[in-house]
Amino acid sequence: MPKIALLSPEVSRKIAAGEVIERPFSVVKELVENSLDAGASSVRVELAAGGKGVIRVRDDGCGMSREDALLAFERHSTSKIREEADLERIATMGFRGEALASIGAVSRLTLRTSEGGEGGVEIEREGDRLAAVRDAGLPRGTTVEVRDLFFNLPARLKFLKSDSSELSQSAKWLTSIACAFFEVAFSLSHGPRQLFSWPGVRTLKERLYQVYGKDLVDRLMEADYAEGGSRVFGFASRPPSGRADKSQQFFYVNRRPVKDRIMQAALNQAFRPLLEKNQCAEAFLFLEHPLGEVDVNVHPAKSEVRFRDSQAVFRVVQRSIDKAVLDEGTVKVVPFGQPPETASPRAAVEDARPGQLIGDPYARPLAGRGPAPAAGERPGVSQPGGVRVLGQYLAMYIVASSEDGIFVIDQHNAHEKVLFEKYKEIGRDKLWPRKLALIPILFDLPPSDVLSLEENRDLLAASGFRVEEAGGRTYALKEYPDILRDEEAQNIFLSLLAEIKREKLDGRQDKLLATLACKTAVKAGEPLSRPQMEHLVEELFRLPRPGLCPHGRPVLLRMDRGQIDKSLRRPSN
Repeated sequence: MPKIALLSPEVSRKIAAGEVIERPFSVVKELVENSLDAGASSVRVELAAGGKGVIRVRDDGCGMSREDALLAFERHSTSKIREEADLERIATMGFRGEALASIGAVSRLTLRTSEGGEGGVEIEREGDRLAAVRDAGLPRGTTVEVRDLFFNLPARLKFLKSDSSELSQSAKWLTSIACAFFEVAFSLSHGPRQLFSWPGVRTLKERLYQVYGKDLVDRLMEADYAEGGSRVFGFASRPPSGRADKSQQFFYVNRRPVKDRIMQAALNQAFRPLLEKNQCAEAFLFLEHPLGEVDVNVHPAKSEVRFRDSQAVFRVVQRSIDKAVLDEGTVKVVPFGQPPETASPRAAVEDARPGQLIGDPYARPLAGRGPAPAAGERPGVSQPGGVRVLGQYLAMYIVASSEDGIFVIDQHNAHEKVLFEKYKEIGRDKLWPRKLALIPILFDLPPSDVLSLEENRDLLAASGFRVEEAGGRTYALKEYPDILRDEEAQNIFLSLLAEIKREKLDGRQDKLLATLACKTAVKAGEPLSRPQMEHLVEELFRLPRPGLCPHGRPVLLRMDRGQIDKSLRRPSN
């Protein structure tokens, strides 16, 4: 019997569909992109059960004829590409095709479309089977209704998340694409509840106001810079304001939302001398770039791109921030010997660190560890194991020694480990010391964050955060852990909320506590006093397993005395 066999068309179609359609969000993305390519001025998205039950996308775009509508369900059908050369100048959102073949292969789908006038067609499909085709009197535009996603792929169905998690993914992407196409009206409903309805506006600034509120718009400056056929425009933080993480950094290439390390590194390097320590810029930056100089076909979900000249992209993004700062009247401090135009995008990418939070080790003792060692203790020595602190290296590592060897300790990972164990103990006993805000801290949330908050409200409350609705999309932080300073509380809460969305914590409190420990631990690059280093080392070596932080990163390196003697060819004692 041969070992190699050709798959049947039915099986191969389902495999191909799985490459594009991974979850309800994938369907929403493909259908909305097609609506935008069709020139829609209004896009309505209606979901049930997070999209697992029903996905309905309505638009008032150009619609399709009966012939085109039937052809759109064939594999490799597209209205965007005619020849190979077109792949190098893709200007549309849904260039892979109408996606109906992939979506229809794994759902029960109804398509209603009309080019206007009196004509129109309604097509029903169930998986690979064409169920019905009928003429219908319809207004100009297209409606696609997808029911029972993955009904014929139970293995894929069981990997979907909760309704709220799936809904949040769609809401987050719709928020992002709505900023790119601000002239288009967008709405999202989940069952009987309307999550948002934004009419089309004239400017990006108006759309940001609709989505994020006045507070965000007020702390942004406008950027607009062109060079060498490329243009960067949009908004970024007005120094010295920023936030605790990089979750509010959005990048677009020719209107396509992307995740791009080059653009992000250029932004963060430009802001490095402008923001307070441990602050990251907020940004909504749009790059208009020659179509032949960017490859949008490097990721199945089209969320990443590749530039032919990444150095030029890095430069134009960074200079757009420089110009915006000058226009704002803010002086940018350039580090001696490294002007922005000579900075390396590769070096900046490698140097980029996760977003950091406000923190000043001199303003308070290391959080959650009690008092520093009392005066009169032998300097430089921690009691457990006779470990002596020798000093700090690069404001990142604590160097310590014992009779058995030398330790190099990552101060952030070590503090994170110590805090995590203490937070777990507090959480186990449900004894979080809370601070009541004298004046509630008000902030606005975009729709995806509202959904994440609602899904994880109990988890956040168990960790010391109490949040209440204050009308519309405004929320009030009423209580927060007593270990936080007032000015930290909002930033850390928003950072935790962003981490919950990004990491899909799914109600596991240990992961939330690990994130809280990470956000409140001292950072790499923070100078520590000797008492702080000694106390941190003491607390670390009291733990039964100090080797790994809660995120699995090494806490310390150890070089045994024997290794040192052998390497230096010195006889061991």
